[in-house]
Amino acid sequence: MTYAVIGGGNTGQGIASYLALNEEKVKLYTRNAERAERISRNGLEIKGVYSGYINLEVHTSMKEVIQDTEIIIISTTADGHKPIIRELKPLLKNNQTIVFIPGYWGAVECKQILGEDIEAKNITIAETSAQPFISDADDERSVSVRRIKNNVLVSTLATSKGKSSSLSPEFLDRFPHLVPSKNVFETSLNNSNVVIHVPISLFNASRIDDSQEFLFYPDGISPLIVRYIEKVDEERRKIADLFHVETKDILTILNDFYGTSYSTLYEALPGLFPEGAGPTTFKHRYFTEDIPFGLVAISEIAKKAGIEIPYTDSLINITSLLSTVDYRKEGVNLENITFEELSSYGGLTEKV
Repeated sequence: MTYAVIGGGNTGQGIASYLALNEEKVKLYTRNAERAERISRNGLEIKGVYSGYINLEVHTSMKEVIQDTEIIIISTTADGHKPIIRELKPLLKNNQTIVFIPGYWGAVECKQILGEDIEAKNITIAETSAQPFISDADDERSVSVRRIKNNVLVSTLATSKGKSSSLSPEFLDRFPHLVPSKNVFETSLNNSNVVIHVPISLFNASRIDDSQEFLFYPDGISPLIVRYIEKVDEERRKIADLFHVETKDILTILNDFYGTSYSTLYEALPGLFPEGAGPTTFKHRYFTEDIPFGLVAISEIAKKAGIEIPYTDSLINITSLLSTVDYRKEGVNLENITFEELSSYGGLTEKV
């Protein structure tokens, strides 16, 4: 198959390198001209779980990257989804597939922007619940894939007739880390990042504001913070029930990802992630991505359903005040979508 990977950061370089290492035809898009020239000239060394040297074609032209491409993988941060979709819209050709890794409601935003073009051009829209690789690019000559997540959910956007498109068997064979799920609510609502990152960040706000270095999980959690995470998780699952989708609690999701058997979240977080550094600024993806493109969508759906989710809403409100950013305004916009329309995106025929 032919692939285009949109986004030249840690995840994009990790995914593109994995595909190239497995002899797939892949092009990488980045806005960084220096990065594009360097990787195209020198290639990349893959370290960690996978190892080897690959040559990679990298461009700063979206048109150059996606033409004659079957699978378009979007691996930018969530705030980049809308600009990328708008740029892609006039360039898309019949029978292409767009996959958001990870989703962060990317499929819903795609539906809002592409509209009738999706069915007119037979475009398949898909998203995952998480990144299958935890990777770091040194922006010199290597990318390290440190860990692999298994049992990551992947789903497709339903058509106007309520049926979901299918991802090609070749794509699923190439990414055995992914498990097909029922619909796009199951993927976006099973994103573990938004439930974990934001409470820990908020409760460590003074450290972050003071730019103190700390280990996010070993130093950043306490029994109180874990209890708060579990309350936010309960609210997430309550919203998921509205769409009749299967969800798992955060502890089970993490154990499934990494093949572990931790009995408590308090043990699991520092055990799984003993070295990750905490944010040193509020301009970090734990704020700028996980709140507006994770928690805000959950909150907006709850409002439509008349359901109170005080733990989630408090996180959004307090972090907005602390960072002086209106995350509700910046985030996923569901204002003009009815429950019936939203449900149709997941192929649900009954009203919620």
